Amino acid sequence: MVEVVDLTKKGRVFGVNFRLEEGALALVGPNGAGKTTVLNLLVGRLKPDAGEVRIFGHPPRSLEAARERAYVPQQIAFPLHLRVREVLAAAQALAQVGDDAREEATHRMGLTPYLNAFVGNLSGGYRQRLALAAGLMGEKKLWLLDEPASALDPGGFARLVEWTREHKEKGGLLIVSAHRPDEVEAFADEALLLSAGRVRWRGPVERLYTYRLPDGRRLEEVLPGVRVVREPVDVLREVLYEEESA
Repeated sequence: MVEVVDLTKKGRVFGVNFRLEEGALALVGPNGAGKTTVLNLLVGRLKPDAGEVRIFGHPPRSLEAARERAYVPQQIAFPLHLRVREVLAAAQALAQVGDDAREEATHRMGLTPYLNAFVGNLSGGYRQRLALAAGLMGEKKLWLLDEPASALDPGGFARLVEWTREHKEKGGLLIVSAHRPDEVEAFADEALLLSAGRVRWRGPVERLYTYRLPDGRRLEEVLPGVRVVREPVDVLREVLYEEESA
């Protein structure tokens, strides 16, 4: 469980409260709303001026919390002269996991054909795939992701969505910052809306959007109790979600 009580960082976030016991929570808001600050406080990169954070009952800077938590920031600058396999090997050593965990993460993000490629030769989307494979290797209980799809290619996005879905099915927790509707819908069950460092609203993701027919009627008026899932048509899926060149 993740518990945040009256969390404050002067000039950034003010009195943030939430608890996550299962599933996924999206931190939603414009740039400067405090999403990254909250994640940095959960990771322990920042120390709060007031309030408290508990990661499975432990302070965020404790070794116990670190053992249960994986964090992928919005940008990671890997040395350009390293090969993909070298970055993954370093991540494996840091995470203290076996070869099977490294191979699983590599496969999850579609990096197997590019193990000998230099980081400097990868596209931005594939560098983000590499960051996610390295950061989520070993599948710790809590995943903290800071706008993971912002630099991700469509094929990588589809892979990450599937990986996070299975992570939640296994009982894992996810807190992800996002601002695009497709990201929020794909990753999270609930959303926490932040504005100017303060919580404005928390609730189910499906309550963030309204779908209307051309005549103005809401979809739930015509089909009560039905939840709409937005999916790409076949031709769009073929064009966008195929494995792209690195």
